[in-house]
Formats: sequence, structure tokens, C-alpha cells
Amino acid sequence: MSDEVCLYATVFNNANTLEEAIKSVWRPNYTIVITDNYSFDGTWEKLQELRKEYNLLLYRLKSSRGKGRDYSLRHCPDNSKTAYFDLDMRYNENFHKIIEWTSNDKRVFTHSTFIARKDIILNKGGWRDLNYGEDFELFVRVGFDYSIPVINSVNLYVSQKREKRYVKSKIKYYFRSFKNIVDEIRAYGYNFDEIRLTFVYPFPLKLGVYLAFLVAKLKG
Repeated sequence: MSDEVCLYATVFNNANTLEEAIKSVWRPNYTIVITDNYSFDGTWEKLQELRKEYNLLLYRLKSSRGKGRDYSLRHCPDNSKTAYFDLDMRYNENFHKIIEWTSNDKRVFTHSTFIARKDIILNKGGWRDLNYGEDFELFVRVGFDYSIPVINSVNLYVSQKREKRYVKSKIKYYFRSFKNIVDEIRAYGYNFDEIRLTFVYPFPLKLGVYLAFLVAKLKG
């Protein structure tokens, strides 16, 4: 069995944080695969600058977070031990220690990543085409042998309106927020009573949640 480690990620509009994120996860013996969702803030150009220094494998695909991660994962070397990472996070030594500790036949869920051999994830269908809750959905469907509750990263992007950096207008922001609610309902498998308890919004916004619930049920 291969001892190769592959880190994989997807990115959209993280030009200001991606270098720090990559630097924190890089090791000379790691393969790093990143799929850019056609960023418009200079992310792709910055990745091109960093490609040689960190030996990055770069791709572009119009995708959700889940679909982008799946695309990157499929470009990892066969039989490699894999772990996803986010390009708006800075990772610490715990991240690397957990990867080293995890044997090739085990699946480990921990803060901000999931460690498992490539074929184990793909044999369970890979990542779903979801933009929200995609990680939780994967953990539950693929399953895991260990959950390790340690802090291995810190968020580099602090904002109450995190999603706004992904869009160019208010209309697109609201549309993206609606799609995220649809994906959250699908990922967590909420029933109607659960969405009423989970999304505590004023009545007009509740109507939007009910519509999202219908769309989620139609999507499956």
C-alpha cells in the first residue's frame, strides 16, 4: 500500500488567505491538488505564482464546494492517503500529526478535515454536489473509525457576511444564500419540523425556508 499523502482543496475568491493556508499544510513529501471555481479576485493568478514553490497541481472547474473537492480528490495519486483542507484556514502541527498517525486502512474525522485513502472515499461515491453541509454528509455516508476533537486550524477570514465575498451583487448574494439553505437541508436530511426549529427567522424569511425545503425534497 502506498505511503503517499495527498492534500486536496477547492477554492473560490480567497486570494488574500490562500498563500498562508498552503504554507501551513505544505510538506516536501505531500502532493497538493487545488481546484479553482473560476475566482474573480485574483485567486487563480496567485495560485499560478505559488505553483512551483509548493509543487501544486492546479485545475479549474465551475463547481460547488463538494463538487470541487471531489474533482481535486480524483486527481490525487491512486491509493494515497488523503486529507482535504480549506484555503481560508491556517493549520497547525496537530493537522500534520493526525495525518501521520492515521494508518492507510482507517478513516479519521477531525476539525476541518477528513483523512482516508482515496479509494475508500470514491468507493462510497465521493463528494456530493453540495455547497453547504457537504463535509457532514460525507462523514456520515463514508463513515469513520475515529473522531479526534483537537483544534488543528484557525479561520483567517472573520466576517459576519462570509458569503458576500463570493458574489458581485445583492441579488446574487440572496440567491447563493437560498441555494445554501437548500443544500443544508439535503446534507443534514432535515424533515419539516426540524427546519422550523433550525431556521429561526422572521415570518417572511421563513417562507423562503419553506420554499427551500420543497426544492430540497425535489432534488433528493
